[in-house]
Amino acid sequence: MKNLKSIIVGCFVLTAVLVSSCSGDDYVNVIPRESTALISVDADKMSSDSKMADKGNVIKSLLQVDDIKDCGIDFSKKFYMFESPEGDLGICAKVNDDDDLETTFKHLARKGKCTSVVKRRGFKFTVLKNSWVAGFSGKALLIMGPAVGPAQMELQQKMSRYLDEDEDDGVKGSPMYDRLDSINTPMAMVAQAQSLPEKFIAPFTLGAPKDADASQIIIAAEMTVDKGCLKFNGETFSFNKRIDDALKKAAKIYRPIKGKYARLLPMSSVAGMFMNVDGKQFLPLMQNDKAMVALLAGVNQAIDMDNILRSVNGDLAIVFPEYSGNKMSMTMSAQLANSNWLSDVDYWKQSCPAGGKILNWRKNAYYYTDSKTTYYFGVSPDMQYYSGSSAALADHSIQLAQQPIGNNLVDQIVGKKLVMVISLGSMKDKKGALSVITTFMQPIFGKVNSIVYSLK
Repeated sequence: MKNLKSIIVGCFVLTAVLVSSCSGDDYVNVIPRESTALISVDADKMSSDSKMADKGNVIKSLLQVDDIKDCGIDFSKKFYMFESPEGDLGICAKVNDDDDLETTFKHLARKGKCTSVVKRRGFKFTVLKNSWVAGFSGKALLIMGPAVGPAQMELQQKMSRYLDEDEDDGVKGSPMYDRLDSINTPMAMVAQAQSLPEKFIAPFTLGAPKDADASQIIIAAEMTVDKGCLKFNGETFSFNKRIDDALKKAAKIYRPIKGKYARLLPMSSVAGMFMNVDGKQFLPLMQNDKAMVALLAGVNQAIDMDNILRSVNGDLAIVFPEYSGNKMSMTMSAQLANSNWLSDVDYWKQSCPAGGKILNWRKNAYYYTDSKTTYYFGVSPDMQYYSGSSAALADHSIQLAQQPIGNNLVDQIVGKKLVMVISLGSMKDKKGALSVITTFMQPIFGKVNSIVYSLK
């Protein structure tokens, strides 16, 4: 009996080892464990949906090949896009035949699309488009960059370590990957808020405690592409329970957006954030949000924005007509419950910081100016707050644009709780998760004009 028991136990152990070794997803461990953004793409599921990209096009775009047969990549498995802890962008795919893959790259090298394949530290490398380093083994293909000159050799050394990772050190053992793997859609994303451009973090960190870091706030979202629009439907959360509880509590404050200001959004705007709130409940979220405080820092020292926000009751929109590097223009518009704060403007005038002043603009409207900031603001006859970094922008914040966004984008905003719309064509400063999207997604799906994130 003892021998029989040992045999049975041994069989179970052997079976477990075999299942583990044949699971087919160990290739994922080449992704850096501490990656700040992860995107998964299931080509099989996508190709079965007529609205999604054709599976063949996905593969051809990835490797720049005309014939996907025997290219060495197994696209029955998911491929992944990521941002490494150092800010490098990357893509990972499963290799089913490294000899076929090497032949594919040799063929591309003869066409001048990549460098000759070389072997370093037991792995093979080439460089695509003069800036994307591709390394592969018998189980995984890893492409990272962009890198030029000596940085390519440094990146190859780093990638050699990644290609040699096992399950104990790879991304599969990370909470980020576990959350990504739990999203059952053809495309999904899990990303730290810090991987987004600094100016656009605010919608995702609203509700977090003041001492929370953007790396502790995670966005998990389902992804779809339709008519040039990349849509994210997700939620913000944290692996820190205290922060996660605060984010969940904050999400209950948002009400369905009516869409009044969404219909006014100019097509040329870089981004717009939309919500419907009771200002008294929303104000504490704004006060605790470092990104939002930074956005309003220039005017909040002279104008009591807290008092203005308390008067909001309805749709509220913050729009960025232009953003390039450190140059930012902004408008804010909102439906008001009252305009009692207008009686405080005379006091604001008297207490302006040195070098700044508040001047009359028109009835129930004023503007603040100093050496760095200009801000026009006022209340319309129908009780709307309107404002902007110039008189024209302030007026446009509650007026129909000459070229407003299309109904397809408006439909993505109306009825939702919190929505961020980003125009990729207008944005000159792309970073992190957005770079992953624009670098890898657009070649696969064609031109992606806009990104829409909506809170579940």
